[in-house]
Amino acid sequence: MVRVSREDFSVAAATNDSAYRRVTVPVLRIEAGPGPAVALIAGVHGDEWEGQAAILDLWRQLPGMLQHGTVYLLPAVNAEASLAGTRLSPSDGGNLNRAFLGAPARGYTESVAAALEARLLPRIQAMVDVHSGGASLCYLPSSVITRYGNDAYDERLPALARAFGFPDCVFFRGNEAGSMPAAASRHGVLRLSAEIGGGRQTRGALVDGCRDGLLGCLAELGLLPASPVPANRDVRLYDLDAPAATLRAGEPGVFVPGVELGQVVTADQPIGRLIEPARPDIPARPLYAPQAGTVVCLRAIARSDDGDCLLQVAPALPLDSLASKY
Repeated sequence: MVRVSREDFSVAAATNDSAYRRVTVPVLRIEAGPGPAVALIAGVHGDEWEGQAAILDLWRQLPGMLQHGTVYLLPAVNAEASLAGTRLSPSDGGNLNRAFLGAPARGYTESVAAALEARLLPRIQAMVDVHSGGASLCYLPSSVITRYGNDAYDERLPALARAFGFPDCVFFRGNEAGSMPAAASRHGVLRLSAEIGGGRQTRGALVDGCRDGLLGCLAELGLLPASPVPANRDVRLYDLDAPAATLRAGEPGVFVPGVELGQVVTADQPIGRLIEPARPDIPARPLYAPQAGTVVCLRAIARSDDGDCLLQVAPALPLDSLASKY
């Protein structure tokens, strides 16, 4: 018998206009007997919509599908930022993916992180945390594997990435103690993430693909009898943590890309330019690919400043090479 319950929690989110304001984070718990406990999370950044929409679909669909285990659904884990459509929390400017800092929790964002670390992470064995490029970036739809610190390689990760169903997977390394990967690591939680779309828009095909990918992960973890989409066995891996993977603006300007997501480029190939229409005497400044590979990420906002990420590019590797990245 499937049991469904709400486990919402609220935290203080004071503003200059509301001293005692609180924001509620919605949580749905679906229990279907013995099996692992898994959290499906989106909205760590409030302007990343594809995962939020996909988990909201599952909020209504999964109670009639779950066969084993327990699933926690958090479609808008940073509810304040989701309601505002912003990356950061409006009340304190916090980044929830850098707020897992322990006690004392200072402000709304750290309070949400503290609640997740106290109430959710000790109760689960695995999680899928869906992101996108948000307002400023667009990503090739990809699963994401993040290694925190010196975490040992987990042989279950390639199977989860294949179960997510997308043909692309990106790899990051992280050492920030306040990140979601760090918090998951502290609790021994298996974690897969995703980067799906972005650019302050939402496409139905990406939402559907994300939803099916989440179901595929639940099937891989033994909570569903089968995935709606067969696991993708031919997954390409991109190491975006390599220093040459990211091209940043070295000065202000309007970014005019000359390449598309998924396009294969060579090292030093022209990939666009920076222009300054209000200063027509300033010549266009050409931009070149930092290395050969596939364009995995592009800036979605034309006006750019010194230090902004304009593009990420990396060579495609077989997913089975993941172990060597550890």
